[in-house]
Amino acid sequence: MDISSEFKLALLVVLGITVLSLIGIGSLALLGSEATEAKDISVAERNFYSACSFGWQSGVGAIFGLLGGKATS
Repeated sequence: MDISSEFKLALLVVLGITVLSLIGIGSLALLGSEATEAKDISVAERNFYSACSFGWQSGVGAIFGLLGGKATS
């Protein structure tokens, strides 16, 4: 099976976004505010968490899609 350079680039970009999103969620868990109530968490932290959560979830889906598409071709 021949793997093109475009596929490798796409896979690396998706892997990078997924890993950075997971690092972002981990850093927020370790370094974020110590608020326990949802109303006490800042809007910036909520937005950052939402962006990172979307990033890793869509990244994992894209990885499966890329690998599944490559396996069937």
